[in-house]
Amino acid sequence: MPWLFIRIKQLKWTALFLCSAIFFLMMIPPSAEQPVVSFVDRPAAIYKGEKHIALTVNADDSQKNAAKLAKLFIKHKVTASFFVTSSWLEKHPKTTKLLVDRAFDIGVLLTDVSDDKAVEKEIASVQKILGAYHKEGNLYIRAAENDGELSEVTASRGYLTVQWSVDLAKRTPTDFIRHVEKGDIVLLNPKEDLRITEKWLSLLIKKEEAVSLSEMAGGETRIEYIP
Repeated sequence: MPWLFIRIKQLKWTALFLCSAIFFLMMIPPSAEQPVVSFVDRPAAIYKGEKHIALTVNADDSQKNAAKLAKLFIKHKVTASFFVTSSWLEKHPKTTKLLVDRAFDIGVLLTDVSDDKAVEKEIASVQKILGAYHKEGNLYIRAAENDGELSEVTASRGYLTVQWSVDLAKRTPTDFIRHVEKGDIVLLNPKEDLRITEKWLSLLIKKEEAVSLSEMAGGETRIEYIP
């Protein structure tokens, strides 16, 4: 009987330990490297974060200044996120390699969101081209027009839809610098004179830190979605 009592006592302490361990594991927060975002029904589009700002560039067939912008960011030690089409990647291999080598975030830019099959084809084309440069995990996607609705296929593929809160094509640099807010996702205006861009960029980084979308959307950051 003493032996049976000891065994029962050991089992009780073992069960208590296991319950405590399970409770502890449940309380551990998610890894800071994993985006704390989720989709319910149709995917919502991120347009603003909580800390710092994120600079973004749309690069389609009409975009010729992406390489100059990338070199400008590198010069000032500022990061940015580039959204590209497959046709742009094919036409600008040197710039593509520069973006990959310098570890810029690269997302998919969709110029036509009306056809799910076309969306799937474009995503696959961008992934294939970037895969040739050993660049994988491009998790971000956006419609070229801010009011464009993306299909559910983008969420099913694990993409985060990222639009923007500030369009510099519709704001003066002075006004932007004066009113920039923490968490702004900025769409740059590639057609702007690069000398002006460099001037306001140097002023901006003194006021607010520019981070990549990976940094902005990662961890336990509060993300605002387009309603």
